[in-house]
Amino acid sequence: MSAKIVGFDEKNRRISTQQLLQQVYSALDQGETEFEITSSGHHDIGGPLWTEDGAPLKFRVKNPGQRVGSFGLDGTEIIVEGSAPADAGWLNAGAELTILGDGGDTTAHCAASGNIYVAGRVGTRSGSLMKHDPAYDAPQFWVLKNTGSFSFEFMGGGIAVVCGYGREDLDSVLGDRACAGMVGGTIYVRGPVKGLSDDVWLLDLDKGDQKFLKENMPGFLEKIDKKKLLKELTDFSKWKKIVAKSYEERNVVASRPTMHEFRLQKWVEDGGIFADVVKDDYTHVAGLVNAGDDRLKVPHWQDKKYGAPCQVSCPSAIPTQDRINLLRAGKVKESMEYVLNYSPFPASVCGEVCPNLCMDACTRQFIDKPVGMKELGRMSLEAKSPEPKADSGKHVAVIGGGPGGLSAAWQLRLAGHAVTIFEGDEEVGGKLRQVIPTDSLPENSLNSEIERIKALGINIEVNSPVDEELFKKIRGDHDSVVIASGAHNPVVIPFPGHERLVKGLDFLKEVNRGNRPKVGEKVVVIGAGNAGMDVCLGAYAMGARKVTAIDIQRPAAFPVEIQHFKKLG
Repeated sequence: MSAKIVGFDEKNRRISTQQLLQQVYSALDQGETEFEITSSGHHDIGGPLWTEDGAPLKFRVKNPGQRVGSFGLDGTEIIVEGSAPADAGWLNAGAELTILGDGGDTTAHCAASGNIYVAGRVGTRSGSLMKHDPAYDAPQFWVLKNTGSFSFEFMGGGIAVVCGYGREDLDSVLGDRACAGMVGGTIYVRGPVKGLSDDVWLLDLDKGDQKFLKENMPGFLEKIDKKKLLKELTDFSKWKKIVAKSYEERNVVASRPTMHEFRLQKWVEDGGIFADVVKDDYTHVAGLVNAGDDRLKVPHWQDKKYGAPCQVSCPSAIPTQDRINLLRAGKVKESMEYVLNYSPFPASVCGEVCPNLCMDACTRQFIDKPVGMKELGRMSLEAKSPEPKADSGKHVAVIGGGPGGLSAAWQLRLAGHAVTIFEGDEEVGGKLRQVIPTDSLPENSLNSEIERIKALGINIEVNSPVDEELFKKIRGDHDSVVIASGAHNPVVIPFPGHERLVKGLDFLKEVNRGNRPKVGEKVVVIGAGNAGMDVCLGAYAMGARKVTAIDIQRPAAFPVEIQHFKKLG
């Protein structure tokens, strides 16, 4: 029977890493050797621990934090049910760590003994500084898929196996600049490899290498529950091995000159690195702590300090001051059209749902009142689109037809590229159409601006949810792909009874589809941000008589949203 340890107290509040580890130590003192740990990002689970009688320890961990299995000792087995963040297996000293998902950055960093198995990918600098003490078995690091960049840098010993499974489309399954400074150990790799350091050799397998992989691959695949891949991964024609060059093979040049030699031979004699622009005899050398004229100057960017406050505050950097100048010159039409160079939604967003940070920053308010950006935005509803640049010959796919995807497609089309949007819903618009109440965003305003986007020559494929197969086709058919899929999975606090909650995002979608979801007379909305205010308005629209928004902090919604809600009661 395993000792069950959870990272939450009786009120379902997360406990500290120290408290969780103290529970592990207490159970260990009581003779427990098997643990099931439900964590919430708690650090350092799995080591360094041991029993007085040498009995093995076993941990099954969900949702670990950094350094799971770090300093793990011989006789310890750690199984992570899912992925693990950075430093998994750091300084492993004999433990067996199995990650049934992806590993984060620096997985197996400084590992000195024991085995680490990963059923997916690992992040940057994984396997770096691995080492081998001849008094112990060499560490082994097995990865089913690929590593991030800078992997295995300064590796001094041990064995790494990167299977490259399902990652044959990458330029390199070892990322960029792998094996820099490697001086020992062996890396077996399957799949494309590029950008290796000059410190290593990339070689074919010999019989001994094949024997090692053939004998150990079944055990690895059994650990990660992928035994069906054995035949594919033991086709040794697709494998290579990487070993470090010897000191002599590196053709190491003479050591660099001392600072004194460099100053005399290069700095003074040749005039220094600025000799082409500065004439100096360089007889004066600044001290360690520079003062006076020798003090270093630190650049301080002040472009925003001298920019128009409205443009600086605008998320789309719309230069409102230029629009006002056009109006002042009597060029009303040009002013209305000018904004379309920056956003395809001047009426829907600037004129309706934007909190108008530009108006908050407008210095005109210190004279009378800020420039009326909502009115100015609505005036551009019927403005004519700018002419796209000449056809570039490039075709770009945009996945997602929400405001982000539509804006990206708009700018790409203006730049002369052919654009196709893939949208899973029956209409484009994303949050603007699905979530924001029509009281806040008139439907005719949004529809008009989407029609203007279509008229620019942007192809839109609706009812086209993108799965793995379609994504591969999109990548193959287009020069570039923009992913603007949005956030569709609501975050729910996992307290008891949360299953009975109605998720705000789902509720708003039902409201905007005209399905009129049922609500009671009294409604409580958890969260008082802008999205929470939208839910409150939707609840009133569906017949609620009293709506209360609660939050653990000061309401984060924009003041105008809060005032709108309060006016309804």
